[in-house]
Amino acid sequence: FEALSVAGGMLAVGIPEYRLPRKVLQTEVKDIQKLGVEIKLNSPVGKNGLTLDNLRKQDYKAVFIAVGAHKSQKLGIPGEDGEGVYHGVAFLNDVNMGKKVKVGKKVAIVGGGNVAIDTARTALRLGAKEVFIIYRRSRDEMPAHEDEIKAAEEEGVKIHYLAAPVRILGRNGRVSGMVCTRMHLGEPDASGRKRPIPITGSEFTIDADMAIPAIGEVPDLDFLPGGFNLTDWRTIKVDPDNLTTGVPGIFAGGDAVTGPATV
Repeated sequence: FEALSVAGGMLAVGIPEYRLPRKVLQTEVKDIQKLGVEIKLNSPVGKNGLTLDNLRKQDYKAVFIAVGAHKSQKLGIPGEDGEGVYHGVAFLNDVNMGKKVKVGKKVAIVGGGNVAIDTARTALRLGAKEVFIIYRRSRDEMPAHEDEIKAAEEEGVKIHYLAAPVRILGRNGRVSGMVCTRMHLGEPDASGRKRPIPITGSEFTIDADMAIPAIGEVPDLDFLPGGFNLTDWRTIKVDPDNLTTGVPGIFAGGDAVTGPATV
């Protein structure tokens, strides 16, 4: 049961074509179908009367939840919900689904992971004249793959390190810029990376007519009924040995359990 109109999840709608050719993905999907797996597209659980409980009543003996992590985390700053702000996962989703996406001339992207890099390189391919990434730590702490960072820089993407957005500016219903603050690195935090700390009085403004937050993704678990245990990161808790959720007959895995990971 697949919510999207195509099979493959984030492989199909989250990773750009230039990194993962669709023919490669389609071959993998067809191999799975040849094993006898039926894929029901446009079938989101939690909508149109399709629920986990209904599936169990249809005599399915087990249910495996593999919904990925398709929900963008918010920056939590003023102006984020304004027109011209496009969250990274939604941006890549629309591009990969063939929707006509109009980019600005100056695109500001916030984040340091592979989604931020993918978004930046995709924006350039869609005709943006200037693309820059704002990342709150240094190059050494950047979680994106090094070869992807280098490729983005070679293509003209500019990266502002040790900076974080404070608010997104708008004019006449459109993004007009982003106010940022300089950061310095303190002691390591829970992630093991040095904690970014704002520098008082260091605010500066970047001109931009499009802003794309890409600071991370979490699973969209609104369809889950009660009884499931979730982590502080809004992922599903499972037994690591057998992937049971604690709800009889229901298992879970992938990014919905681990958080966003690589292919």
